[in-house]
Amino acid sequence: MKVRYNFVPKHDVEFCEPTYTVKQAYEKIKDTGYRCIPILSNDGNTFLGLVYKVHLLDYLYEQKGSPDDSIEVLVKNQDAYIYEEDSFFKAFFTIKRLPFIAVLNEENEFLGILTHANVMDVLADSFGMKTGGYTLTIATIEHKGAIKDLVSMLKDVNIDGMLTLDNGEKYLRRIIVNLPAELPEEKLNKLVKKLGEKEFRVTHVDQIDVQK
Repeated sequence: MKVRYNFVPKHDVEFCEPTYTVKQAYEKIKDTGYRCIPILSNDGNTFLGLVYKVHLLDYLYEQKGSPDDSIEVLVKNQDAYIYEEDSFFKAFFTIKRLPFIAVLNEENEFLGILTHANVMDVLADSFGMKTGGYTLTIATIEHKGAIKDLVSMLKDVNIDGMLTLDNGEKYLRRIIVNLPAELPEEKLNKLVKKLGEKEFRVTHVDQIDVQK
């Protein structure tokens, strides 16, 4: 999955321009209600970094800085960006320490921002929140070919999604499998029993309703 399908487009993003004073930037960020917004070039095409409300307040009231100073002295995280063609996996680890990251095209033009909410939407989708169904948490003794064996046992049903946990553990692995909502309960119960007989213990079965 690529970043290009999961970010807030430029026309919905509040931002500051580099010509803003500290006071103007503070008023802008206060009006938005956000704790941080991007700084873009005057034409709105180039990402220059982030400005944080806490740094503006610290500059004005703790450091006794002038409200008429340029916000250029408070620009942070100039490297907080990713490209629209990058994998979502890369974005997931880039955004960890930041409130959001900018999304750029191949010409380094600003396209929008990827937020933690966007990340959560993708994770929710992987758990079947958009389609509904059943989520099975399966524990198994770690062994070579465990995933292959599990998929083989589920060959009679459609697997909507799969997520593995405890990767790298020597003895135990948990696997989360999403199955379709139309799966009959009787067949689901038989499947759970069948898995248990083959050392794939189903520890939880969650019924997921479609999230609108």
